[in-house]
Amino acid sequence: MTDGSGQAPGWYYAEGDPPGTQRYWDGAAWQGGPQPVAGAGGAMATGGSAMKADNGDRFVAFLIDAGIFIGLYIVVFILIAVGGAIADFLGAIFALIGALAYLGYWIYNFLYLQGTTGQTIGKKMRGIKLVGRDTNQPIGMLMAFVRGLVSAIFAIPCYLDHWWIFVDENNQRLSDNVLGNKVVPA
Repeated sequence: MTDGSGQAPGWYYAEGDPPGTQRYWDGAAWQGGPQPVAGAGGAMATGGSAMKADNGDRFVAFLIDAGIFIGLYIVVFILIAVGGAIADFLGAIFALIGALAYLGYWIYNFLYLQGTTGQTIGKKMRGIKLVGRDTNQPIGMLMAFVRGLVSAIFAIPCYLDHWWIFVDENNQRLSDNVLGNKVVPA
């Protein structure tokens, strides 16, 4: 294919590009230079993405996911304060419900959604996803859990894991480099 005319927007192998690469066709013109694709072998490659996600999109996705958690925290805090003012046991019940709500949000958003679709709520809103570096597929719930643990370890010194994207040549978190993951446009 030389000009991609008549093709829907997406990732394609463009004639003249090195084998094993693809570039994005926006419906009118080719965008960007050729991007390497694992296993493409020069054949037409559609669907996945070899490009890296924009740091701004990653940061906003993080803020959205954190904002949901903070909003949940505020609601639970208010319920505990009001319930505790009425009766001590009511405040304790709201605290238990709140702890279960935090755990439920974390399991649903960061393990289930991110593990099975590659997207947390924030990543989905920003159009990015987490995939395995070699497979370009969502990493699964177990690896999403491991990613969270490794991220927590690297976050101890000044939240280093999330700041690492600004110094890494591929804009990847330190934990993603260790685990072989990447965040790409969805």
